[in-house]
Amino acid sequence: MILDFRLTTNGQTIRVSAPQGELEAELPNIVGCLGPHKQIVAIGDTAADIERNAPAYWARYGRQIEFVPPFDFGSDGRRFEPLLAARIIQWLADKAFSRMKRSSFSRLLLGPWVDRVDYTLTLEGYDRLSEEQRRQFVRYLKKLLVAIRRVEINGVRVVGR
Repeated sequence: MILDFRLTTNGQTIRVSAPQGELEAELPNIVGCLGPHKQIVAIGDTAADIERNAPAYWARYGRQIEFVPPFDFGSDGRRFEPLLAARIIQWLADKAFSRMKRSSFSRLLLGPWVDRVDYTLTLEGYDRLSEEQRRQFVRYLKKLLVAIRRVEINGVRVVGR
């Protein structure tokens, strides 16, 4: 079974669509990260959201959480962190992948190894990144994403046939 995963970002929002996983979502382009390794603690949530939904966590770690836009390509791409952006895509894709119908008859016959994902990413401002930043981003995607059949960024296939 093939999962069609689409992620579109315009700088302010992240829109995710994966019909086979029955996932449709639009999130603010903000991620809460903790520590020097940027452990992701919130996707699309603000400080007020975390404080309201997890007050004990906020009381303990709130001052250490840094909020960054993972898909901020800016005018020169300096604020873009390829690893962080790839990890966001990985998390969202894993969420969609885990929601696929696991009880279908063909799934039972063919087994889990037939699952593949077509990743279609539309990233406004991606063209402003340097070649090195783009290479890093694709390298992280290859490393982090599961069951890749194809990855396409802004209409250009970067992984797969």
